[in-house]
Amino acid sequence: MIIKGTQIYDAEAGGFNDLGMLDVMQIFGRAGRPQFDTSGEGIIITGHDKLQHYLQMLTHSVPIESSFIKALPDHLNAEIVSGTVTNMREALSWLSYTYLFIRMLR
Repeated sequence: MIIKGTQIYDAEAGGFNDLGMLDVMQIFGRAGRPQFDTSGEGIIITGHDKLQHYLQMLTHSVPIESSFIKALPDHLNAEIVSGTVTNMREALSWLSYTYLFIRMLR
C-alpha cells in the first residue's frame, strides 16, 4: 500500500489539510489480503517537514484522540429524543461507553 502525498483538500476549511493518523492507519490496515497474505507493507510519501510527524504517529508516539466532543450535543439530543437517555445518570452511563470518555479519564 502506498500513500502518495499526505495532504487532502478540505472544502469546509477552503484548503489542504494533512491526513490524520486514523486515515493513515486505516489505509495501511488494508495492506495485504487477509485470505492470502500473512503480512502487508505500507509506504508513505510526504515532505521532509512532515516526516517526523508521521513517524511519531506510526510508532504510536502520539495518542489517538476522540473528535466526538464536536458532535456530542447532537448525538446526546438524539439519544434523549429516542428515549434511550431520560435523566442525568443515564446520560453519564451512555457517555461512559464512548472513546471520548476513555480519553477524558486520561
